[in-house]
Amino acid sequence: MTMLRGRTPLGWLQLTHSKSRFIVASAGVGFAVLLVFMQLGFMNMLFDSTTVIHQQFKTDLVIMSADAEGIVPDSGDFSRRRLIQAAGVRGVIDWAEIYIGTLTWTKPSDGTVGQVVVIGVPTDVRVFTNPALDAQIPLLRTSGTMLIDEGSRGDYSAFFGRIAAGEQPKVKLAGETVSAIGTFNFGASFGTEAYGVVSRETFLQLDRSRHPGVINMGLLTVEPGRDLNVMADTITKAVGAAEVKVWTMPNFKEVTRDFLRINSPIATIFTFGVIVGLFVGAVIVVQILTSDVQDHLGEYATFKAMGFRNSYLLAIVYEQSAILTVFGFLPALLLSFLLYRVVGQAVAMDMIMTWSRVMWVFLQTVGMCLTAGTIAMQRIYSADPAEVF
Repeated sequence: MTMLRGRTPLGWLQLTHSKSRFIVASAGVGFAVLLVFMQLGFMNMLFDSTTVIHQQFKTDLVIMSADAEGIVPDSGDFSRRRLIQAAGVRGVIDWAEIYIGTLTWTKPSDGTVGQVVVIGVPTDVRVFTNPALDAQIPLLRTSGTMLIDEGSRGDYSAFFGRIAAGEQPKVKLAGETVSAIGTFNFGASFGTEAYGVVSRETFLQLDRSRHPGVINMGLLTVEPGRDLNVMADTITKAVGAAEVKVWTMPNFKEVTRDFLRINSPIATIFTFGVIVGLFVGAVIVVQILTSDVQDHLGEYATFKAMGFRNSYLLAIVYEQSAILTVFGFLPALLLSFLLYRVVGQAVAMDMIMTWSRVMWVFLQTVGMCLTAGTIAMQRIYSADPAEVF
């Protein structure tokens, strides 16, 4: 910074000398930044939508199949006996079994066949964090009834309007006819068009291949003041079965995200997209800066002949890199905010811009431009004033 103070802003003057080149260079950086933001947005939307169901359950600990890897809609199953064993551990004050399955349904919007994730819950225990949803659970004691997600992907406004008006429209689910008696709002996910909630008994009627003693998830409530991580370890040892695992809900969500991050092909594609975006941006900046250095090679050689060190000349190139970073990043950030909202509304899922992501992308953009500046500087290092003139 001392080197930059009190001198003519040569980097700025060289960049803005050709307005069209400056605009193209900034647009190139902005395009790369926009690509990175969108790839990260899609990837995190995948993670957030996959764990949307996790945050709906009111529980301290979760017990699931050891094969589940945290993916709830596609989770493995395990014996209900293991949940009862866990419920008997000192410190556990309440428990509930949850059935989860992906069933076919005839969409109320257009009559086509799709898939819905159906959650079977006990009707005598409050298992959801949403009080409005919990208040409707006793209504499911009537066989063949269900609650349906208002965040379902598709145009169901007329269908939900009938429910709001007090009607109980029929829905074809897994070949059976059920009545939609209420709504809630989870929101769709990458692999899920909609969610439905039914009673345990209705779930077993719909999924006739499911044995009543085989469940997908168990919810455990422990005494206030207990260390949840210690309780998870204690229950795991008490159950003593390799077929199940016990997590706190935050840990369970992280297990899900980590599994997707490492094993999901979609996450790999988005990660590769981020790398490509940064590479494209670096190539663009290298081309612009290298061309600029070549155009002003005589001036740089003159500086060297006058005794200016390479560090001074590098500061000029770095100044150009910093300018391109700012003028490319800010418009891309504003456009990303807009596209996040548009895409989120289009796919009925939240696409959220976080400040940590903004800072991460900005730092990557700075690194990208500085790396490009360092590469472009190589021509100056090798420039011999005698040869230039």
